[in-house]
Amino acid sequence: MNIEIIDNKMFSEVWVDGELYREIHRRLYKNHLREILRTSSKKELSDLFLRIDVKIGQGIVYKLLSLRGYMKSELKGKLTRYRIAPAAIDAILSECEKLGYVDDKREGKLFIAREKRRGMGPQMIAYKLQQKAPELKAMVREGISDAEQTEMIKQWIEKKTEHGDFNDIKVKQRLYRFLIGKGFDDHLIRQELFTT
Repeated sequence: MNIEIIDNKMFSEVWVDGELYREIHRRLYKNHLREILRTSSKKELSDLFLRIDVKIGQGIVYKLLSLRGYMKSELKGKLTRYRIAPAAIDAILSECEKLGYVDDKREGKLFIAREKRRGMGPQMIAYKLQQKAPELKAMVREGISDAEQTEMIKQWIEKKTEHGDFNDIKVKQRLYRFLIGKGFDDHLIRQELFTT
């Protein structure tokens, strides 16, 4: 079996018997090149790559998780960018879940609370959460009641009309567009702006 490694800027190509086998991150795999070149069969090479991928992937994930919490889909995306094999990614993430390092529901609740503090409405929070983990979108409605939304809308109205006339229709229209942009429910905005 003939193995050849061709270096590019960030990723190197591993060629086996004249066919592209896979791409590897040049900096992360530099200490493993001798091992890769010494393999004698494709089975041995794939087992070696799985071990190396798990080792490198764990290092990346643990470093990321030491800084802040992540959802599985976010970590999967980051590992994919480093060209870590899907089998290794699944093994790493399942291990992190078992150890309690990765918990999508916990991170989803924290994300919802953080966005609420920033003054975002449930529609905007659901949209942002769907980008991170689509299966958690339903959590938003459980985390924000209509009463909370109404209170947040009142705070925004108070803040935005500090120096303006609240009874001016143009001010109300501008506030309506602003609050819709923040992701609040239409009927609650109309209730606060046009029926009080």
